[in-house]
Amino acid sequence: MAIDQTKKSNRLLASRRFTSDALNTSQEAFQSVLDIRANEVYTDANLIPTSSLPFSGSSQQGSIYQSSNKNILKYYYRQRLTRSNVANDVFFFMVPTGSSTGVTPQLIQDGQQTSFISPKYSVSALANANTEDSTPGYNVKVFKSTSLNSGSLGGSDVVSSNDYQFDYKTGVLQFETALASNLEVYMTTYQYVGRTLADGVVSTGTGSFGGLDVDGNIVPGDDDAYDIGSTNLQWRDLFIDGTANIDTLSLTDNFTYGGVTFNENSNALSVTGSKFELKATDSSDLFTVFNNSDEISVQFDDKVIVLGAKTGATPTPVAGGLFYSGSDAFYLGFEGSGLP
Repeated sequence: MAIDQTKKSNRLLASRRFTSDALNTSQEAFQSVLDIRANEVYTDANLIPTSSLPFSGSSQQGSIYQSSNKNILKYYYRQRLTRSNVANDVFFFMVPTGSSTGVTPQLIQDGQQTSFISPKYSVSALANANTEDSTPGYNVKVFKSTSLNSGSLGGSDVVSSNDYQFDYKTGVLQFETALASNLEVYMTTYQYVGRTLADGVVSTGTGSFGGLDVDGNIVPGDDDAYDIGSTNLQWRDLFIDGTANIDTLSLTDNFTYGGVTFNENSNALSVTGSKFELKATDSSDLFTVFNNSDEISVQFDDKVIVLGAKTGATPTPVAGGLFYSGSDAFYLGFEGSGLP
């Protein structure tokens, strides 16, 4: 029995498989029937403008529209299409334009362009607007002419949208009636050149993922805009084999590096370890401590300790204390009567 193509296509579009004409549609099993590759999923679709389209004229041929420093759209102004070598009712959007004698429709040619933007991405007010209108929309504008010069095209060369069908996904233009062999076809359109799922996972806001394995980079949609986790929902352990480039590091618990623990105690840094070693690569200013006025309190040079000068009132003596005064004198603190 011949396969009923209408029944088959209808069932596949309804996410049912097709096995037999003898079964009713309701008797066929539901199944995933569409094969969509990662590079067919537009992850920057939210950045496609729905109104105030950026281009509509000849001076903008080949222009790229960007959003958040990312390429999103490319504008083609009256690009000459390439005919099928079987009949003059099918044309392909190729860059550069293919052979004047046409190309076979049985193969996808090098340079054949796909992924054009359809009116579904615009607001309803632009549903009937084309890509050359003063207030442009996403409907393609098609011309036919014997001229090889796109600049010579005029209003009489415009093809009615009733006379053709354009597949925005594949870039294939089909005419209801074959054209004369001496006619060239031109089109003005927008093409999607943004990222796809093949470029990685893109999230434009908050979300959750379960058991996500990533074989590639995880890049935010915008710079310095999104968080990993939150105050109430925190990640547990972080494993990184490489360099962590962090603008500001704020820790609420202990930080342990090897056998040394860094902690905060009443706004004071507490460092705990069995011993400490500091090694400088310069011969001066090896280690310097400043007070709140950015004055040097104490400084370690190479085998030399330098005390900052103490000005003003003489501090209360402390046993074992030592300070250097602004009058160029050293003072020692003792218990008892002082020096013998």
